[in-house]
Amino acid sequence: MPAQRPPKAGEASVDDATIATIETALHSLSRRLKQAQLKDYISRQAGDDMDQAGMALLYALHGEETSLRVTDLAARLSIDPPAVTRKAQQLERLGLVSRARDTGDARACRLQLTPEGRQVLGRFLLARHQWLTELLADWPLAECREFARLLSRFADDIDQHLAELDC
Repeated sequence: MPAQRPPKAGEASVDDATIATIETALHSLSRRLKQAQLKDYISRQAGDDMDQAGMALLYALHGEETSLRVTDLAARLSIDPPAVTRKAQQLERLGLVSRARDTGDARACRLQLTPEGRQVLGRFLLARHQWLTELLADWPLAECREFARLLSRFADDIDQHLAELDC
């Protein structure tokens, strides 16, 4: 069993039982959210048949004001650039992304969502939003807000810790 780290000033020590409960819940949550059954359900609600890798690529592109280089997209998705290129080719054939040469480096390609790609992603995001709304319908509003706050904080802390590990 790993040793507990000493608490920082002003923070309470986290006991092993609490950490074990969090670990179990995270494992279950990760497993459940990755299940094809859930993805298929949300896709059916959205009226789409997009695979998970394609949806991840569309999602990564949707927040961008401009196009992204394949290598930048691969880094965001933590996958190799050839995998992004293969998936982008499929999405391009479907009319969901467009590809153009990078004006700064003719060897590089830039990807951007097409209007059709935005529509497909929008329907998926709406279906996922509706699923989460139904899932949390019996929760008191205050608990939903606290859950959202704590989950966001947890995700931010993970991002910060992973960024520190990359240094």
